[in-house]
Amino acid sequence: MENNTDHILINAIKKKPIKRTPIWIMRQAGRYLPEYKETKNEAGGFIKLIRNPELACEVTLQPLRRFDLDAAIMFSDILIVSDLLRMELKFVENRGPVFDYPLSTQKDLDRIGTPDDVDKLEYVFETIKLIKRKLDNKVPLIGFIGSPWTVATYLIEGDSSKKFNKVLKILKDDEPFIECLLEQITTISIDYLQKQVSSGVDITMIFDTWGSLLNGQEYEKFSLKYIKKIKKALDLNNIPLIYYSRGLGNKLEYLDGLDADVLGVDSSLDLKIIKEKFGTKFSIQGNLDVDILKKDEKIIIEEVEKVLSSFGHGSGHIFNLGTGITPDIKPEKVKLLVNILRDISPKYHIE
Repeated sequence: MENNTDHILINAIKKKPIKRTPIWIMRQAGRYLPEYKETKNEAGGFIKLIRNPELACEVTLQPLRRFDLDAAIMFSDILIVSDLLRMELKFVENRGPVFDYPLSTQKDLDRIGTPDDVDKLEYVFETIKLIKRKLDNKVPLIGFIGSPWTVATYLIEGDSSKKFNKVLKILKDDEPFIECLLEQITTISIDYLQKQVSSGVDITMIFDTWGSLLNGQEYEKFSLKYIKKIKKALDLNNIPLIYYSRGLGNKLEYLDGLDADVLGVDSSLDLKIIKEKFGTKFSIQGNLDVDILKKDEKIIIEEVEKVLSSFGHGSGHIFNLGTGITPDIKPEKVKLLVNILRDISPKYHIE
């Protein structure tokens, strides 16, 4: 499916002249919306919702009905790819993703054997096709995967740990196992993202959330290396790629070799510095602190202005939060954010 080059978000990625700064929000389809909770209950839970194309499509579209956003992002989860490894993914209330039989040795990988064919995830591809029909090209659709490293942290840890002690110990004690697992995840991730592209997504994204666990050299060896393999193997046909990671402050020197169109950063980084270092290489996505949306309107206006002025004038900036939106944010504050950005961003695009 061809990209519509008139979409403001895609024009921002390509650094073409635009009249305002585009916005979408990580996790914009999700737990902070009451209608999402109703749809999840209708589906019978989170996993069943993802595997129901009609309801996953509905959840994807819900934030677009409320807010004047510049992109849709398909409703899914980075760990759905574990289906291809025949690892049963569960989501437990107040705990998050859980694998009852996490991986820790080469024997565990040998037990899994050859991954299943990507067509096992047909429910995702059907969801994409449904969303595309419903969107009718009004805004672009973002598809995504988790980075091999980030997916591996969950497969090894078994749940959403905050410290990932097990992963870091195995990284220290058994590099060959880690590398073998990362190769396995890389292979299935290539097939999965390529099939998303052929199903119709307009933009692709790699979430490298837990790249933040690694020091610089580890980050290059165990995360970036495999992201580069994915990008090299994909036939994106001019479809842009967004790369997002947290905690990049001490790893910026390693990003010169990253082949992506957009660099998404968290709220700890100054967009001015990122633009000075990478503005000719990447467009920049970010990076309002999500907690600002708990403040009053005056503070939200001030903080949005800070983000915009930090990036400065011209195209190449996609406004987003520094992390995914959290369940405690009121939808009214998201609407306020979008309206504020509409009001004050045009002055940064006057030629």
